[in-house]
Amino acid sequence: MIKSHCWIWNISTINKENFIKRLKVEQLLGQECGYNKRINLHYLKIKKRENLVKEEWYTWDSCKFMINGIKENDLIVIKNIPNYDYFTIVKVVGNYKFKLFPEKSNLNHFLPIEMVGEFYKYSKIVPSAFLRVLNRELHPIHMVRNYPCVTIKYLASQMQKNPKITKKSANFIVQLWQWEVEHLGVIGAVFLFTIAFFQIASAVEGAIVDYERFMNIVRFW
Repeated sequence: MIKSHCWIWNISTINKENFIKRLKVEQLLGQECGYNKRINLHYLKIKKRENLVKEEWYTWDSCKFMINGIKENDLIVIKNIPNYDYFTIVKVVGNYKFKLFPEKSNLNHFLPIEMVGEFYKYSKIVPSAFLRVLNRELHPIHMVRNYPCVTIKYLASQMQKNPKITKKSANFIVQLWQWEVEHLGVIGAVFLFTIAFFQIASAVEGAIVDYERFMNIVRFW
């Protein structure tokens, strides 16, 4: 069995349209590290660290895993693609490429990929705890292990079995719970749900009391 690692991928909204185009049309996963031939990671890899200038340091620090970590068959979760309610999982199928495009976008570092699928954040198969891991990660490229990686592999396997399940919305209560855990954590979600329960129970009780009083008046007359 081929061992694969898992990664989280962040991209800014500035390059989002161009990023999605490269991803879906050309099967290339891009990262933003400047528009300059000097920041080709093949070149930076062999250059001594102490000789890197500011732009080169930033590029190497942000994107080094593309050439010095990520391998074929690794799975990558791309946050907020195609939009905030979704994330996308891809599988790496080749080695790092540097390519300058005519539009002079700073999206010039690429990995050949194969699309696994797009996942609705609040579908039945996406755990709330996993969404919290995604939200907390701000680095351009970050490797995840243990629970997040197991979850990513599980989601990828579910997409192969039943692609439709990744887009199904859970019922309203489940979706609300997932959203609260995602943003507030389990303790915060439990606290909010408890307050909501007592408020609803109180309202129902008040409605019943009013109804009984109303029926007593009707019977009296």
